[in-house]
Amino acid sequence: MAGAWKALNNQPTFNTGTMILLTDGRVMVQEEGTAHWHALTPDSKGSYINGTWTDLADMAFWRRYYASGMLMDGRVFICGGEQSGDVGDTNKGQIYDPVADSWTNIATPPWSIVGDACCTVLPDGRVMIGALLSGDCIIYDPTTDSWSTTGGQPGRTNEETWILLPDDTILTVQCFSPFGGQKYVISAAAWQSEGTATVTLVDAAMAEIGPAMLMYNGKVIFFGAANSSGHGKTAIYTLPGTPSGTGTWAAGPDIPLVGKQVMVCNDCPATLLPNGKVLFTAANYVAGSWGSPVEFFEYDPATNTITQTSTPSNNNTFPYAGAANAGIYWSRMMLLPTGEVLFSASSNNVQVYQPVGGPQNAWRPTISSVSPVGVFWSSLHQLKGTQLNGLSQANIYGDDCYPATNYPLVQLTAPGTNDVYYCRAYNLSSMGVATGAALQSVEFTTAGVPAGTYDLRVIANGIPSLKQSFSVFMRPKPWLADHGLKHEFEWYGKLVVEGDPFNWINEIVDPEINALEVQLKYLQNSVQRLNSIIQTNRLPAVGEDIAKTAKKEAKEAEEKNAAESKKNDKRKK
Repeated sequence: MAGAWKALNNQPTFNTGTMILLTDGRVMVQEEGTAHWHALTPDSKGSYINGTWTDLADMAFWRRYYASGMLMDGRVFICGGEQSGDVGDTNKGQIYDPVADSWTNIATPPWSIVGDACCTVLPDGRVMIGALLSGDCIIYDPTTDSWSTTGGQPGRTNEETWILLPDDTILTVQCFSPFGGQKYVISAAAWQSEGTATVTLVDAAMAEIGPAMLMYNGKVIFFGAANSSGHGKTAIYTLPGTPSGTGTWAAGPDIPLVGKQVMVCNDCPATLLPNGKVLFTAANYVAGSWGSPVEFFEYDPATNTITQTSTPSNNNTFPYAGAANAGIYWSRMMLLPTGEVLFSASSNNVQVYQPVGGPQNAWRPTISSVSPVGVFWSSLHQLKGTQLNGLSQANIYGDDCYPATNYPLVQLTAPGTNDVYYCRAYNLSSMGVATGAALQSVEFTTAGVPAGTYDLRVIANGIPSLKQSFSVFMRPKPWLADHGLKHEFEWYGKLVVEGDPFNWINEIVDPEINALEVQLKYLQNSVQRLNSIIQTNRLPAVGEDIAKTAKKEAKEAEEKNAAESKKNDKRKK
């Protein structure tokens, strides 16, 4: 049975671009063609359909089609940009901190161009990206803000879709000759040949391929961009028994025709649904270009079949007018903690897919323990369990966009009111997928959550664990401040300024002040964004007249003080 689509009740006022799920439950969304970012926050009941938008800080310059990824500490990495406000195929990168709502420049890679490099966040939290014009690869370490080289592929890595596997390897299909399978063995820091798919997946004329997905049966499906014998093709990869072994390839089902037109997947997204099926996009084959409108299909690994599913109302709505600007490559999807999927073809119309059916219990993350970090009323906690990152990256596009969701979100639900809170998660022990029975950990904060008893769940790829009772205690006013220990207060305050290595900020800052700081930041972003819009239209900025008046008055006061000072000097003489 096909799922259904629903529109957001509060549509964005901007054209959407890349979507990234933050570890506090918000969805970070780039404004297409600008440096602006926004956040979609679910309502008090956890509904994204009823969610609201707020402005986030701007990055250094606008960029489109770039490497990105979620880091283990909850920050967001981006690097490159095929098109940007810097230069074409820029090599510059930044990291976004959702707590500070700020961007920080990162070390420049050893390449002059990065562009739309394919990438993957490794299980240890480092980020590997591939070169555009060669098979070279480099790795970024966010803990040291440094780059290092690693093993490369034969040929070019450009346009590839990289899939992280449970055995700590990365699988791909080359989009340039020899068009073979390649696998990066992380422990060996080297790529190896992984055979060749038994069907044609790559549109050689465009050097394009579709998304791929590690599924809950442990196999990987690749979706093809080529028109091969009148159909778009798929291929199924089965992992070998060891990381250094060679897997096997088999033909998957053909992508069904729509209106007698061949459907292919070139530069488009796919999402692994909680029910185990793969929701993917496709469009009519156009030689040397991209088709439209965007059509939707579900692949069912249980029956090895593909069926067309329902179509959202925005599947033919793109950010710019005209047939020449239409194309499936504008498509973006985001798997939500609710198991729903956001979709937009980079327009200001966002639709939500609601699939039918739920997960098998074996796919769920599990909770082994939850303990406070420090005193019992601390807002900081550590959660330990299994399969915290889920069994797949689950949300895949390819080289132009990396919106994977293989990391845990911690959700609290109030039993009486069903109010939902997402606690910011950070300090993940691993970014690996399908980690089995190995115990993993993540820290989270309950700052801003009212005191009470809740149902706690950890969610990975839209699949929640079984609930566990959890209590949030009201944190008392800062003890140091209330007891007048000025020297100690200043010492701990110095630690906070220098980086707060022990999270002392929770003991010296009133929680109400923390909440006010967040609201103030939202207000500052809104004013900055409004000023940007006004300046674009050559209108006075908000508060400009007040600022001019204040500046004039300050100058007059300064001149008056100077005159008085001269008079006093004369009197002294």
